[in-house]
Amino acid sequence: MRSHNRSPKAKLRGLALALILAGCTQQPEQIEPLRLAMVLQPSSALAIVAEAKGYFAEQRLQVEIADYPSGKRALEEGLLKGKVEVALTSEVPVALAALRGEPLRILATTFTASNVNRIVVRRDAGILRPLDLRGKRIATQKGSAVHYFLHLFLLDRGIDERQVQLSFADAEQLVPALAHGTIDAFSMREPYITQARQRLGDKVAVFAAPGIYRQFDLVVAAPEAVQQRKVALERLLRALQQAEQCVEQSPAEAQAIVARRLGTPVAAISADWPGYTFHLAMEQTLLLLLEDIGRWQQPDRPLPNYLELMSFDALERVKPQAITVVR
Repeated sequence: MRSHNRSPKAKLRGLALALILAGCTQQPEQIEPLRLAMVLQPSSALAIVAEAKGYFAEQRLQVEIADYPSGKRALEEGLLKGKVEVALTSEVPVALAALRGEPLRILATTFTASNVNRIVVRRDAGILRPLDLRGKRIATQKGSAVHYFLHLFLLDRGIDERQVQLSFADAEQLVPALAHGTIDAFSMREPYITQARQRLGDKVAVFAAPGIYRQFDLVVAAPEAVQQRKVALERLLRALQQAEQCVEQSPAEAQAIVARRLGTPVAAISADWPGYTFHLAMEQTLLLLLEDIGRWQQPDRPLPNYLELMSFDALERVKPQAITVVR
């Protein structure tokens, strides 16, 4: 009969292996710090909910959040200046940054909708319908989603951009400018639409254009973060995925969280909520939209390869079925 007794050396090796395995299982995962630029608007719901519900902490992340009034500012003043490692922004600033050769990588989209932006006008400026915008002073934030929306809105209504007096300002300057009468209209989204209504009441009218522009919000990282912070970026997407589930299962709770974070009435958030889609993804349509935006700004010049901006590794580990980009 074969003996099952082991030699002393074998026993020592087994004991050492057991101690190593026990130490590995008992040692907690290291907390990863991460600096994130977040936009104060409803489309940032996944990040807002993840922050409020503690999902970042659950994923062993210590997230330092910097608030920005627009995605363009989050990208240009936060990420591209090295103040943060990750930024939430819309696709328009990303497309235009790529035209300039700026270094960045798209990790995922978190939001999509086709009825986010509005044209807010003063009735006493003689603007009662979209065609009345001809000859009027219209402002928006340059090189952003609301700028691209204004371009498409005027095109859809048959108004040549040379027929309006176009100017540019930061997002937070538009409501005061409209209130003071230095502009007649602006192109913007929440919470600035509600702010204009609160400040001017029935003096304002709001024009929508559902369906002319399906836009996205993106998670964008610095290239060095993609190479060096793989664990942190994967955990970030996992926390946003938890928030996605919360938004889907408890929309009223999510709306209340977003309204509180933005300082906006819940009714203003819930009114447009049914038209929003909050989920992690990387769609082929995003790639096509980036190219359309590039042609809008540079109609006569070659475009960058926007596919090269997309980094799929983190999303493939978290939610691979959400990637539809042809590679």
